Amino acid sequence: MPLTREQKQNILNDLTDKFSRAKAAILVDFNKLPVSKTMELRRNLKSANAEYKVAKKTLISRVLKLSHFGDVDLDNFKTQVGIIFSYVDPAATAQSIWKFSKVNEALKILGGFLGFDWQDKDKIIALAKLPSREILLGQLVRTIAAPLSGLVTALSGNMRNLVNLLNNLKLKG
Repeated sequence: MPLTREQKQNILNDLTDKFSRAKAAILVDFNKLPVSKTMELRRNLKSANAEYKVAKKTLISRVLKLSHFGDVDLDNFKTQVGIIFSYVDPAATAQSIWKFSKVNEALKILGGFLGFDWQDKDKIIALAKLPSREILLGQLVRTIAAPLSGLVTALSGNMRNLVNLLNNLKLKG
């Protein structure tokens, strides 16, 4: 049964709201994904503060044009398109989708938007392979602290040598 004009407008409003709030929107091919796996995906995404939405490609295209997103022709995708909206951490969401797609081959990443910029499938997968934010921050702190700890070690070595020299002079004298 075709959608009424009012239903289409409600979907457009909902998608426009989701695109405006999302830090990233990742498009996926969900063709042949069983309903049970779709529900599992939704649960996984909820824990990553993300949301999965399915709509007709024509409606998604209309929202993209109205919202000034990059010029992406969804007709190039010869499949059904679902959108995963990430509201907090795009990398965590991409990682969640990527891990899920490795176990469930029926779900395929098509590409996505980071901000207003279109990123192809390879860039979304590269984002998914990045370490978590906490790990990256820890690496940054270690990198910043390394020269300081080296300086402290070098200075303490000189002090140790001075103390040893004074001890040796004391013992001889």
